[in-house]
Amino acid sequence: MNKNIKRVIAIALAIGTVSAFTPVSKVNLLTTKAYASDDDENDDTTIDSLELKTSSGSIIKLYDSDDYEDKVDEDEIDDGETYFAKTSSKTIHIYIDGPSSKYVKVFKGTSDSVKGKSLTNDIDLSSGTTTLTVRVYDSKPDSDIKFEEDDDVESEYTLKIKYTGDSSTSDDDNADDYDNIYLDKLSINSESVSLSESKVTYTYNVASDIDEATIKAVPEDEDYTVTIDGDEVDDGDKYKKTVDLDKGENEIEVKIEDDDSNERVYTLKINRGGTSTTTSGNTATSTPNNASDVSTVKASQWVLVNGRWQYNDATGNPVKNNWFYDRNYNQNYFLQADGSMATGWLSNNGKWYYLGADGGMKTGWIIDGSKYYYLYADGSMAFNTTINGYKLGSSGAWIG
Repeated sequence: MNKNIKRVIAIALAIGTVSAFTPVSKVNLLTTKAYASDDDENDDTTIDSLELKTSSGSIIKLYDSDDYEDKVDEDEIDDGETYFAKTSSKTIHIYIDGPSSKYVKVFKGTSDSVKGKSLTNDIDLSSGTTTLTVRVYDSKPDSDIKFEEDDDVESEYTLKIKYTGDSSTSDDDNADDYDNIYLDKLSINSESVSLSESKVTYTYNVASDIDEATIKAVPEDEDYTVTIDGDEVDDGDKYKKTVDLDKGENEIEVKIEDDDSNERVYTLKINRGGTSTTTSGNTATSTPNNASDVSTVKASQWVLVNGRWQYNDATGNPVKNNWFYDRNYNQNYFLQADGSMATGWLSNNGKWYYLGADGGMKTGWIIDGSKYYYLYADGSMAFNTTINGYKLGSSGAWIG
């Protein structure tokens, strides 16, 4: 089957999961450009405009030097040039017009082993100045392409961004002491840990009768060496190790290292026995207790409470105000402040997401109220940008 026909079918199916019906005329408008080319070569090799935004959507100004005096408009950037910016936002996002995002990669740092990230990824800034390189390729690059692989680069733009915010948070302080290599996934007792590039210390609580924890640490590059609590693990171990837990706080180190001796060390603080857990109906509650016994709870499963779904963690406590990935359904869910599963539109950390009737986070094109929206791979809604030639307004809706 022609790959362009497959692409049209895929878009139609994706839209159909959100809307019970789709006007034929609008589907045609949305998918017409899928037939434009029969190959995967990039015909638009320079960026027309580039914009930086904070996590809350505010625009970050670009300058032509680090004295931050002469502003550069978003549509005045040139191939091979370096631009400067400053912001107090720890997390930023890059928006471009011109080539399709599939031909573009962003590199944080200039080490040969640094892997390119998609434009849909948030970028965590380091203390001081972070150097970002935006590259446009003549064809779709590999997902694991490294900075040293520059043979197919058609244009390149360098951004030097100074972080002016408060970096005194203790958990994040030593993240900048390490090189730009990272874990792709981290889990404790099969529960996913939300990773941030600016954070290397994570805290996890278990009940007092839990005397071991299984840690899984998957590197972003399979060539990295991974060590958990002093023992090397690899794909043959599924990057897992089970560690014993003493009462109180247990510190477990997870270290990754590449062939160039670049390294990063994550510290897991696993607290055992800080709470005991009891249940009332289907609702789990937690109270301070020094006893070693824990009563039976509905742990690591979905429970229905007052007609609303909640997910109880390994200790039997409901996950609250956080994302949760359920490997059984291969979907991301958001549990609200009261523990209930969110559906529909959700505003979280300055971004909008759409969750289906089943609570699953949506990605790609969707229709809501006869309007088209585009959700990035991380689920966040695109706005004030162009996706594959389709312009989205400030509300995120397709406008032309």
